[in-house]
Amino acid sequence: MSDEEYIAIGKQFGLFFRRAERFYHGIRFDVPGRPLERAAYGVLARIAAGGPERLSTLAADLCVDLSTISRQVAALEAAGFVRRTPDPKDRRASLIEATEAGTEIFVAHRNQWLGALKELLSDWTPEERREFARLFARLNEAMDKSAPAHAGMEKE
Repeated sequence: MSDEEYIAIGKQFGLFFRRAERFYHGIRFDVPGRPLERAAYGVLARIAAGGPERLSTLAADLCVDLSTISRQVAALEAAGFVRRTPDPKDRRASLIEATEAGTEIFVAHRNQWLGALKELLSDWTPEERREFARLFARLNEAMDKSAPAHAGMEKE
């Protein structure tokens, strides 16, 4: 691959990051009285869809440090969307799990997010969507493998 192709890919990365943020903020999440910022949605989605986890596991999965995930979980806990329960494997540690209200708001936001994606990709064929999903996953896996193991991530 020539440098030209790498430059083109790099340019698309930059455009993607800016446009993805703008796209997300353009979605009208109509969940009365329950605003949820993008970062909070990401954390809640990981917990609601992935099941209860320790803070250290959440931090590693979401590629943030322990202090960041602690603040995000504390905000979700204050809103009543998650709760801490004792870890049955180590009673000194806690697992973070979604509450019923947290699961409800996650599902409502996810449905609106999926609706926005369906509208955005409405002129793509199913084959194009599958191929994009495959290549995007491959890119994410390559980035994960090339990054130092949880660089800057603190231990619980």
